[in-house]
Amino acid sequence: MQSLALLFSLVTAGALISGLTGMGGGTLILAGLLMVYPPELAIPLHSFTQLTANVLRAGIHLKSINWKVVAFYASLMLPFAWIAARIFDFINPSWLKILVGVFILFSVMPFRFKPRGEPSYGTFIILGALSGFLGVFVGAVGPMVMPFFNRLNLSRDGMLSTKSAGQGVLQISKILAFSGAAGISFMEFKGPVGLLMLGSLLGVLLSIPVGRKISDDKFNQAINVLMAMIAIKVLIEGARELLSA
Repeated sequence: MQSLALLFSLVTAGALISGLTGMGGGTLILAGLLMVYPPELAIPLHSFTQLTANVLRAGIHLKSINWKVVAFYASLMLPFAWIAARIFDFINPSWLKILVGVFILFSVMPFRFKPRGEPSYGTFIILGALSGFLGVFVGAVGPMVMPFFNRLNLSRDGMLSTKSAGQGVLQISKILAFSGAAGISFMEFKGPVGLLMLGSLLGVLLSIPVGRKISDDKFNQAINVLMAMIAIKVLIEGARELLSA
């Protein structure tokens, strides 16, 4: 019961962070899920929290979405997610922990890749394929795709809503792939799924009144420290499991 309460709090906080900053929240939610569930279950469940938050964020600024970008970004997601899900069951869960831990640490490093100029539609096709494939293994790919969405010639609301719509399609692709290709029955986890989706919904709704009342820099620094600590914990756990096997 305590672990579910902690998980609900982390999911709510993660959705709140994403609503305020546009990134980081999904990674925090995944890190929280890994504290409660093994990676082979945490990563699939993570898709439902992100689906809820992204659909709501996209819906709030529906008129600002660049649907052409979303269409190109989504074009190859499902087939590549499906391929990855077919491989998913064959990967040692300990290696999954290490992979996710490394990815989280990379996402909080001060270095940020900054593409030059506005990305082409072809770039978003490739980015969508990579997101579909890698998302199955690492869960949160927001830090990887955010630099490209940031370079779009859109307003802040347009950029956030377009990214949210694209990531919403990504989560649907992952859920279909996990269910169809990996054979995961999500109905067996309808209780936790409902709790996770409720926490995501609450976090996004809270982000609306909170707005910019806090310092983004200090807020992001605190979240990065927290995510780094959890990532190191996940990495150590994965390494210990491999060594003791």
